[in-house]
Amino acid sequence: MLDASAFILGYDTTGTDADLYTVPLVREELREGGLARLRLDSAVRNGRLKMVKPDPSHTIDVGIAVAEMGEANVLSETDSQLLALGVQLISKGLSPIIVSDDYSVQNVANSLGLKFRSLATTGIKRQFEWVTYCPGCRKTFQTGQPEGLCPVCGTKLRRKPGKKKQIG
Repeated sequence: MLDASAFILGYDTTGTDADLYTVPLVREELREGGLARLRLDSAVRNGRLKMVKPDPSHTIDVGIAVAEMGEANVLSETDSQLLALGVQLISKGLSPIIVSDDYSVQNVANSLGLKFRSLATTGIKRQFEWVTYCPGCRKTFQTGQPEGLCPVCGTKLRRKPGKKKQIG
């Protein structure tokens, strides 16, 4: 399963016999006429890459996990759909690996039982559940707040690591 970063960093889709997947929103993240989008389009045309939109039920499940981990204001819709597709493929008996250098994608992938691989970074070593807090009034929140502002005092909210779990 390929994130936009895989195409930006030049992932070779011909270098594996594995079935490769991505979601349609990944294409929209790549600049029209850019090399990364050309790589994606070529892989789809050559039959090396399957572009699949995940079932809504898996998208909902991933949304719940993302919120519980404190990643809701960090992950894009594209990231959430890619994770949902991974969950969907697991439910069909496959063992997908997400290729992404996005630490938040890796963090949630690990919590969902999805394997991941980085291309340009070392990847995460610990899984975090993030805590959203207000540096002004010190109130903490279980989920992100609208526009990232504290509903009590109006200060811009921040995140800090809460529970940590070693990976591997």
